Amino acid sequence: MAPEGRNRDSRHFLKQALEVIRQLAPLIRNSYFHDLSNAVFREPMQQFLAALQPLVEAEDGFTLERLGQGLFANGTRIPQRLRTAHAYSLVSAEFEKQGLGGMRLLDTVSNRDLRGLLSLLAGVRAGGAAEASELNQRLKAAGIDNIELLPPRAEVGGTSDRERPNLRERALHTYKEVLDFIQTTFTDLDSPGQLNQRRAKRLVQKLVDLSGEEAEGFSLFGLAAIKDHDRYTFNHMVNVCVLAIAFGQRLGLSRQDLAELGLSALYHDLGKLNIPLEVLNKPAKLNAKEWALMGNHTVYGTRALFPLLQRDLRAVPRLLAVLQHHHGFSGEGYPKLRLLKSQNLFARIIAVVDLFDAMTTKRVYQEECLPDEALRTMHSLAGKYCDPLVAKAFTNCIGIFPVGSTVELASNRLAVVVKPNSDPDRPDRPTVRVVTDPSQQPAEPYLLDLATPEAADQSIRGCVDPDLYGLNPAYFAI
Repeated sequence: MAPEGRNRDSRHFLKQALEVIRQLAPLIRNSYFHDLSNAVFREPMQQFLAALQPLVEAEDGFTLERLGQGLFANGTRIPQRLRTAHAYSLVSAEFEKQGLGGMRLLDTVSNRDLRGLLSLLAGVRAGGAAEASELNQRLKAAGIDNIELLPPRAEVGGTSDRERPNLRERALHTYKEVLDFIQTTFTDLDSPGQLNQRRAKRLVQKLVDLSGEEAEGFSLFGLAAIKDHDRYTFNHMVNVCVLAIAFGQRLGLSRQDLAELGLSALYHDLGKLNIPLEVLNKPAKLNAKEWALMGNHTVYGTRALFPLLQRDLRAVPRLLAVLQHHHGFSGEGYPKLRLLKSQNLFARIIAVVDLFDAMTTKRVYQEECLPDEALRTMHSLAGKYCDPLVAKAFTNCIGIFPVGSTVELASNRLAVVVKPNSDPDRPDRPTVRVVTDPSQQPAEPYLLDLATPEAADQSIRGCVDPDLYGLNPAYFAI
């Protein structure tokens, strides 16, 4: 069972706690390679202590604890963020390697105290694991009384969170794996033809597995609420993959077809590797020449994947999806095709989810649409850009207030949609996670099924921009 935390202004507190983790990570990493007297530690130590001190003073001490794959600050779970995911994983892994549950900082920590802690942990790595109680005795012998190392905590019943990982944590971990994989593909390879097919299939299969799992307040669609504006191309490719698999699962596709659909979606923009970065990342609308070049990415991607046919003819639908996903339902898109003018099913699914994710993501030259606005725009393009039946089915799957939407309730509270209503006659009554009080100040989140009689007076007024309220909907939607 996870530690219980106090009610608090969680956004500010957790932001500070995440900064502590971000500053702790390079200290741990450097301690693997350098003596603590090395100048490489000087600035990171100062930054860590500067991040830590306000928390210690405000909270009368600071506890950083690991449970399963999660980290907790003073009993409150610290959410993973894509930009700090590496630091989060490194700190969690270090506690696990040391056989520790975490550490408690009881008072002001000095530079000397921090060096003593890092020296102790480095010594444990070299000499073998030790119990937390023994390590604490060593700290006290060194004159360090304000740092306490904690033993691992287990769930009630003796089953640890690591042994039965939280579904949301597994989903987030898988998303990061896929994102890292696709970014490596773009940045480290000379050609998309060198893509590690086996690795891609394994990662997509993990998403397929997640699509078949249900939990209270969990939907795979929620993963696509993760937006990383600095890595838009990679983030977009993964989101399209996630949305396509979640949508295909609701359509009743077999696991084999879901895997093929997922690979098609993951590859759908692979041809952009051939587009010059100054065009791909241009902070303004493209001119006619640049647009024509960008329009060739579907052809480049298909050409790069063509060698797959030598080993597996089942890859044909995959290649067609990459080629056709911008062709348009009416054939008015690109590229212009003399043959194969009708989009295959994978291409029609990808066209819809690609459009939805693109419209709901902020870019340098484009403001994002609110999710309900994006659906209205999609339906206005149905019959021309996308298949109207597929567009309607997609809306039925994610609801008129899509998973990941931030909405305002009749009570003036803000909430994030986590699951659509399975009743097609009540699409305006999804399950939400309420995240503020009526004054729209942060509050302890709780699930609310708007379709239940108890929530009859809690209708949705409409979608709102989460940035205006400092909310990260992905954290609540997953």
